Amino acid sequence: MILYNVISKTKKCANINFEFRERRHFFTSSKNYLKIGIIGSGPSALYCCKYFLKNGNIKIDLFDKLPNPYGLIRYGIAPDHIQVKNIFKTFNSVVLSDSCRFFGNVNVGIDIKIEELRNYYNVLLFCCGASEPSIPDSQLSLKSQSKVVQGNDDMYIDQCSVWCSDKSDERFNRAAPFHAGDLIRFYNGYYDDLRCRDIDNYLNSFSNFTSSVIIGNGNVSLDVARVLLKSPEELDKTDINRDYLNAIKRHKFKHIYIVGRRGFWQSSFTNAELREFFSLHDTKVILSKRNYDLCFHLNNYDHYAPSKMKERQNKLFQNMVENYEELEKNKNLYEKYKILEFIFYYEIKKIHPINNHMNAVAFEINKDIGLCDPTYPKEKIYTTPLLIYATGFKKNIFCENLYNESIHNFKDDMLKKKFGIFRAGWFETGPKGNIATQVANSKNATTRILHFLHNTTTYFDNDIIDLLNKKKIKFVTFDDWAYIQNAEEKMGAQQGKTAQKMATVEAFLRALDDRKGKANPN
Repeated sequence: MILYNVISKTKKCANINFEFRERRHFFTSSKNYLKIGIIGSGPSALYCCKYFLKNGNIKIDLFDKLPNPYGLIRYGIAPDHIQVKNIFKTFNSVVLSDSCRFFGNVNVGIDIKIEELRNYYNVLLFCCGASEPSIPDSQLSLKSQSKVVQGNDDMYIDQCSVWCSDKSDERFNRAAPFHAGDLIRFYNGYYDDLRCRDIDNYLNSFSNFTSSVIIGNGNVSLDVARVLLKSPEELDKTDINRDYLNAIKRHKFKHIYIVGRRGFWQSSFTNAELREFFSLHDTKVILSKRNYDLCFHLNNYDHYAPSKMKERQNKLFQNMVENYEELEKNKNLYEKYKILEFIFYYEIKKIHPINNHMNAVAFEINKDIGLCDPTYPKEKIYTTPLLIYATGFKKNIFCENLYNESIHNFKDDMLKKKFGIFRAGWFETGPKGNIATQVANSKNATTRILHFLHNTTTYFDNDIIDLLNKKKIKFVTFDDWAYIQNAEEKMGAQQGKTAQKMATVEAFLRALDDRKGKANPN
């Protein structure tokens, strides 16, 4: 007996519920089916599955190093954006399809080789995303910073490109810069990543800091700032990591700075994300009049005509200027409100450690703008214990090398259309756009693959599960994941939350072992 997934018919919940029923857990390969293996199970992979499933003669296997599907949806979207996170429900048709299987906790390239997968699939599709932290070389080379970013002994380990510092606690007694991805993984409960543990240990190593500086002009900066500014009580009903809430309760944020080397016209902020700050409790979002004027006048209308979206965004920044002037007229209001302040056209120059938990971060005006006003401040210094780089993400080196090596090793088979290797999503385009933009990319990828398979006459009647069992790889299925998801929601409901995530692979597998023990008591 196994757990059979059915879509809930209740209005309150569209998640997957369970009943004990007889069910074929895995599909049986047939000579009439073409087989596709997908590496990754995030949004782009799942959108590709939806398009593939419209073709009746295709079977799909999804592989993921993590024990759960959904990738960015689970570990990238801010926990307070509950409606956005619920996009996973649109993939229920994939989860429930007998033509699609999930093999979580399987690290392709480590646990199982591409050469082995070649004997089971007509096509391999890489959908590995682009979630590795990216920091510009110019900023990594800062004299003081190079000693503290991500520990002393950075080294590559595996597909997640986990950075390991030495085992001593010295690092957590210093004012260490972090990447936004570290904090995002922490508050989203991705605790198997050592970077997540780094920031947890750091935030718990002292108390009562009130400021943070975030470098970057995109929505990631806004997500991090918003989560930091919200009180633990406001976040407590989400699926946010409980350890994050416990750590952040030690501190009281009063002033967060978002600093960018370009102006707001060139920023990647979306208006919806910016507008959220105007409705935050006890919060004022500000921009100085002088900095606004610099942005406005540096915009060359002859070469850059703002879109309607940017024109609407301009009004939001005008509102920030009004807030700034209100506070400047009555400086006592700075004590009343939490402050989010935008600073444009400044880039980091140097980090001066003050003590174990405090930095003086020096910024200088962007030299590329050719500022002629001698009275405009050429340098700004902000004191903070928490410096965060929200300077983008990049593709994982391990996955990129694996893809390139596969293309090289199987180029003859690809030319003869005996075996195809493709990629989609951010692993193809880089981290551009949002989840919604993956729809068109995934559709284009599936179209290319279906064209490649059009005249294929090779069919595989073997099953990858036999190889996984032979290798004694403890894989996780869609049914297993649905059981975990249901358990997380039940634990969350007991605490008044949307869910309480299991934060480690060990916890996942232990829960699944317990489940199998209950289903087979003898």
